[in-house]
Amino acid sequence: MKVQVIYSSRSGCTRRLAEGIYEGIKVDEKTIHDLKDGVPVLDGDVILLGYWVDKGGPNEEMAAFLKTIEGKHVGLFCTLGFWADSVHGQQSLHRGAELVRDKNIVLGGCVCNGVLSEAMMESFRTRSSGPHSATPASEARWEVMKDHPTKNEIALAAERFNERIRLLEILSAQGIACTSIDI
Repeated sequence: MKVQVIYSSRSGCTRRLAEGIYEGIKVDEKTIHDLKDGVPVLDGDVILLGYWVDKGGPNEEMAAFLKTIEGKHVGLFCTLGFWADSVHGQQSLHRGAELVRDKNIVLGGCVCNGVLSEAMMESFRTRSSGPHSATPASEARWEVMKDHPTKNEIALAAERFNERIRLLEILSAQGIACTSIDI
């Protein structure tokens, strides 16, 4: 089984998560690709797609790419400068799944805490009000998240995708169609 890990990263968090997933995936054939290097040929059995969250969903480049994928088994992962276990975090993953669900089989996904890029933090610091203006609470959150994703978060993501790849292998061997996981 061939697995392709394809990602888009702004602050480096999604890149670190993608590289960790790539290293942790237990298959004989795998590739990793950064979308900034162009659109790859989709020839994998499983496509793992990673993005940084922008405006509650995939960043623009990844959102456009997700809309082009058809007939694949896909897994999604994302990083955001907010709590991964929050409604916002889960909705950010769900919005990515919405872009591929109709034409593909969704194998699941994971959300990880991440750090905002310096440029984004500076932008928020210049706003005097609104949901994205810097506050003492957001500054504290950014401090806590500066080392994310952690080794444990990366390991959990790799474990989740290894589990789903194994499920696909078992079902395929038995001639059973794999169905999407609603994320």
